[in-house]
Amino acid sequence: MKLYVSMGIRSTGKPSDPLTPHLVEMSWPASNVLRTLSWESPPEAMSSSVADQEFTAASWTRDGLLLQPTHTEVLWIDPLTWTVVRRMSHPLMYSVHSACERPDGGVVVSAAGNQMVLCFDRTGRLEEALHLGEGSLSEAYPGVADFRRLHHDALKPHAFHPNHVSHWGGDLWVTCFETRAVHGLRTGRIVELGGIPHDGRLREGLVWFTRVDGHVMALDPVNCEVVERYDLQALSGSRRRLGWCRGVDVRGDTVVVGMTTLRSTAHREVARWLLQGEAGRKLPTRLVVIDRVTGRIEREVPLDLPSGGTIYGINFDLS
Repeated sequence: MKLYVSMGIRSTGKPSDPLTPHLVEMSWPASNVLRTLSWESPPEAMSSSVADQEFTAASWTRDGLLLQPTHTEVLWIDPLTWTVVRRMSHPLMYSVHSACERPDGGVVVSAAGNQMVLCFDRTGRLEEALHLGEGSLSEAYPGVADFRRLHHDALKPHAFHPNHVSHWGGDLWVTCFETRAVHGLRTGRIVELGGIPHDGRLREGLVWFTRVDGHVMALDPVNCEVVERYDLQALSGSRRRLGWCRGVDVRGDTVVVGMTTLRSTAHREVARWLLQGEAGRKLPTRLVVIDRVTGRIEREVPLDLPSGGTIYGINFDLS
């Protein structure tokens, strides 16, 4: 079995250097790094040559390709040949945080930067652009023709910050950082998650979310009630902040969660949360493995990366 981790890495290790997209393939459960795929986005998909660009939350297609977004693109990666076999970009793809295949074979992406959910058909034609913020897109962002040319923080603060889209329970759901909830875009249903969330993946019959504060939650997709919860801060037995909790996948009794080393932030609520922890050396970017049977942390897998590695998504292979 293999595990794929979608990341941004500062290749030289210098904090001043931009993050670049990397996909890490690991053996599992041995957790050895087998190979790494890096990607250089074309200039038209970047705000500048020194802009941060990362691989964000990916998902599998029906034909066994990894649908892997950057902040301004969607790539189709063949895990056998370890190559990009198709690429798509669009002027509305701005701070894309996730992509998944539509039931009809198209693609839907969450664009956190302009607070949009974008639905494309099989050919890459934009069919639907849902703006979650107030007013129309042109009213909210007058004069912007190509959002990819903007710095990734140019339009903050956000009211929604949609960071994950997925299909379950007969609806298209989007997880929103700022509202602390997952929103059903077709039914209008809103499920509050009690903290700042990421993810929202249907695995082992449940929908799995992470929260910035280290909570992992699984909801029943029918009644949307929480049926499993893991507080990684409590399970660690330490007050030290574990890291930025984002990225989750589940296989059987094993839950793998991504933890990114903490960095400074202008988000006031997150900054207050960071100050509540113990001082000391920051914990590294790593994977935390939870045993669902015991409800405990089984082990942690540090990723030996240069400075600044960020985890956005985790995917077990399709075997």
